[in-house]
Amino acid sequence: MANSASEKPAFHIGLAMAGAVSAGAYSAGALDFLIEALSEWHKAKARGEDDVPQHDVFISAISGTSAGGITAALGLAALAGGVRPIETPAVSPKHTWTVRRVLPELYDVWVKSTKLFAGREVPEKVGSVDGYGSLLDIGDLQSGKLPASLLNSEMLTRTARTTLSSIHPTGVRYPFFTNPTHLFLTHTNLDGIPYPIAFQDDRYFMNLHEDRSHFAVTGLGERQFPAQECQWLSRWRDTGQEINVASLGALRGAAVDHPFSETSFEALATAALTTSAFPFGLRAREVAMPVADLRRRALPFDAGGFPATLERSEPPGFPTAHFVCVDGGTLNNEPFELVRWTIRDLREERNARDPVKANRAIILIAPFPPQSKLADVIKDSRDNDIGLGFVAKMLLPALIEQARFKVSDLIAASDPDVYSRFLISPKRSPKPEPVPPKNTPAPDLACGLLYAFGGFLDEQFREHDFQLGRRNCQWFLRKHFTLHPDNPVFGLQGRAVGDGDSLQIIPLVGSANEPIALPPWPKFSEQKLADLRAALERRLDPLIVQSISALLKRAPILRLGARLSWRQRRSEVVDKIMQIVERELRENDQLEPVEQRRSLWSRLTGWLGVGPPEPQANDRNR
Repeated sequence: MANSASEKPAFHIGLAMAGAVSAGAYSAGALDFLIEALSEWHKAKARGEDDVPQHDVFISAISGTSAGGITAALGLAALAGGVRPIETPAVSPKHTWTVRRVLPELYDVWVKSTKLFAGREVPEKVGSVDGYGSLLDIGDLQSGKLPASLLNSEMLTRTARTTLSSIHPTGVRYPFFTNPTHLFLTHTNLDGIPYPIAFQDDRYFMNLHEDRSHFAVTGLGERQFPAQECQWLSRWRDTGQEINVASLGALRGAAVDHPFSETSFEALATAALTTSAFPFGLRAREVAMPVADLRRRALPFDAGGFPATLERSEPPGFPTAHFVCVDGGTLNNEPFELVRWTIRDLREERNARDPVKANRAIILIAPFPPQSKLADVIKDSRDNDIGLGFVAKMLLPALIEQARFKVSDLIAASDPDVYSRFLISPKRSPKPEPVPPKNTPAPDLACGLLYAFGGFLDEQFREHDFQLGRRNCQWFLRKHFTLHPDNPVFGLQGRAVGDGDSLQIIPLVGSANEPIALPPWPKFSEQKLADLRAALERRLDPLIVQSISALLKRAPILRLGARLSWRQRRSEVVDKIMQIVERELRENDQLEPVEQRRSLWSRLTGWLGVGPPEPQANDRNR
């Protein structure tokens, strides 16, 4: 593929980053290594090394949902500060491995900053100095107002603004990104945007709730976006909101408790927070959109240009519309189609899938790819499941899963011969180990427990998954992201060096070729359970009391009764939550018991070799 006479054919990549909650640390690690691999390869080419493949690869579009959206947005912003390799010892004092990253701000957000509770190193009564250091801090709760979310969402707002304002742009442009790079951050629009469908002299309206923010990121890529080939966005005149990441330095010293005065960067921060606004857990966000652009957004189907009926349907007198939005993963957890259509050559029926002809592909980074099997849902008589309880429990998940289901993607993703779409997903070993009958396979992600919120319990969990993301991405680039040597992308060099059936699309050179060690399986100390319980009690008490006061403001007797009921049951509620946490930690072999000090007699018999053998730890380093 070439978009000008001066540019040789190149392989065109779009990235799609799925929702993951705390396992966004895995996605961040995968993206971090992908950037390192591209950077090392291009530096080697710039040095003129003869044995380095000379073909080109570039990324022009990235989409992200929920945790994947945060990773996509902050990853591009961090790139403005340069590729900066850093290695530090792992956080666990019992393990001697090191953690490497090249986008420090992205690593810090996922591994260091976003945590459920602060622990004992901060004042006991408030969790952190200003009440915004963790998700269970209480700085966001205001007396007399109904809480906006179960967790402290203001902590995430300040983290996003702190991260963006800490980046110091270098002005470096990367040959493996385009100018602009299109960034899509999905969200679920609770209000919905009405679209008219013409029926002769009348119109029928349907609401679009699967919404998104679209940014055209400039100041980052060196190669021009191939607009002549990729016309989907231009046909709809969906240009996206321009955001120049080379101007991030203007945020230096900005207050993090107020919106940025630079509206484009505040819009980026809001969009990243909106796509991850898990319903009830994190607060909904208000998204502002120009009314003129409300329906001027490219929809993922071949509809030609912007429909004339939509041109005439904008309401007059309102320059800006405000919508309440929540997590994009509610309706679309894998924003694959947005990227596929952005990079698609509309002159072709579809992206080429053959390894000899493929010249573009989407890479989906999905920490939790669907694992359900048909055998899991085939059951005998269901008489006991006809009741209202079962229907109420299953209806919402069924609606969400149906909204996410796309038959064409399912069929193509299942075909190993399709070279236009690829998947990076967690594996602690290259080949899955056999699972004994009736046993549950050991998890690959440390952040997967508690519906993927468990990673916020401990920095070690997020650190493990970040490193695993880097390791899996390296294995993917080495073994799976390949094409046939005769593919025109490789030119004459491909035919000359091809000694097998495939060549790496992104060669691993320099530091990217050094093996990444499998991180040891992390564990949560039993001693921290008491800290977690204290943080829960600290958050739940004002959360419930303020909710009762706001909801029953005009019913003083009911309000008093509800408060008394909470006081009687709060210990029971906290006990139940802690039992669930402890059970899942134990089931995943992620709970480290407190070491008991051995008696003098036990130590003496052990030294003489006559005592009982030491218990063997469960080996998880597959």
